[in-house]
Amino acid sequence: MASPRLRLAARSFAVACRVPNSSSRPKLATSASRRRPNPWDASLSALQVSYVDLLMIHGAMYQEAKGNLQSSLHASTRAKTWKALVAARASGKARSIGVCNFSPRHLAKLSPPPAVLQLEYTPFLQRPATLRYCREKGIAVQAYGSGGGGWQLWKKDASLDLMHAAPLQAAAAAHGVSAHQVSLRWALELGACVIPKAAKAEHQVQNRDLFGFALTDAETAAIAALDAQKSVYKFGDPDLIA
Repeated sequence: MASPRLRLAARSFAVACRVPNSSSRPKLATSASRRRPNPWDASLSALQVSYVDLLMIHGAMYQEAKGNLQSSLHASTRAKTWKALVAARASGKARSIGVCNFSPRHLAKLSPPPAVLQLEYTPFLQRPATLRYCREKGIAVQAYGSGGGGWQLWKKDASLDLMHAAPLQAAAAAHGVSAHQVSLRWALELGACVIPKAAKAEHQVQNRDLFGFALTDAETAAIAALDAQKSVYKFGDPDLIA
């Protein structure tokens, strides 16, 4: 059950939810039967809201076929799940709909197009073609991982240690901010909306304090040179999924 604080805060915040690419998801937008309550209505009830601001498909992969990335089930269940999200929006239970971890090829098959694409976007994993596609189609890019990756896999694999990369450290020293803030600012300047994690109060403050400085052309170029097409979460390329 959601916290009573949700009721007190009314809609002073946005509620976003993700559902898997699953053959069972189309039921989220159908009417409930007497014997079998609508699972989406049950989720809204648990959240103590009548709608969500953003509803997204969590990924392009159909988990039951994850052993075969070329299975046709990935695409067929994506189509069914997207149809269910479109219906949820039409019913007023979701104001906007989007997807996570889709490639431009996957996006091109969605009609109507999503409002939002959520994806990993860091100096180590830059996606110029995806950003360009989204700009052309009017799809907002919501970036996660830009602050270095909440899973902290860099503690076991030094090659994933984004925050100690020399260009970020140099820019941080020049502007009197943290490398974390530099990385977030870099993503913002390239047109992404960042959704950084904050485990501490000081990080919450830093996450909001991104507009008192701007990166120079030289700093931006140095950060761009960090691109290695490497996920700080060790995720695979979504475009490998059929």
